[in-house]
Amino acid sequence: MTDAALVVALANAQADRRPSHAPTAVPFDALADPAHADELLTPFLDGPPDAHELGAIRVLQRAIAATTDALIDGAPPPLEALNTLATREPVIHALTRQPDGTLRTVYRPERPSPATTLLLAAVRELSELDPSRLRRCARPECNLVFYDTTRSATQRWHAERPCGLRERQRRHRGKRPEATEPS
Repeated sequence: MTDAALVVALANAQADRRPSHAPTAVPFDALADPAHADELLTPFLDGPPDAHELGAIRVLQRAIAATTDALIDGAPPPLEALNTLATREPVIHALTRQPDGTLRTVYRPERPSPATTLLLAAVRELSELDPSRLRRCARPECNLVFYDTTRSATQRWHAERPCGLRERQRRHRGKRPEATEPS
């Protein structure tokens, strides 16, 4: 099973955020410029994406966001956009030997641009993830996507801080002790 880190990162790349004590959500764009994109994509790429690659990465991000939205809603995912992107990128099929001695097919981009590398990794993650574990944060003010990796599949929030903590505070404050009637 995969942790779907790249799929979640791309799905949330342009999701609005609600900072602490902010009355409303504020727009957020992790792909606004190469520096922000590098911060988001460093775990998935060998180097920072160039400014001219951001357009292709944005197209990939929109396709991933639409696919995750459909999977979360239980609708058929719109795979046409991802498949169209994949057909544009030539790849080489190669075999690698695994530590246990088995062979595994590996897809390597013929021209390893950052967008191609991300596309191949995202397609692999999407094919390996369990769609029932892909969710939106249960906190009403938060709209971020997460992949539930808990054994019991009961994770409710994208992160403990701030969402889990704030929801428990809300429930606690909502419970008022019942007034006792004088006898």
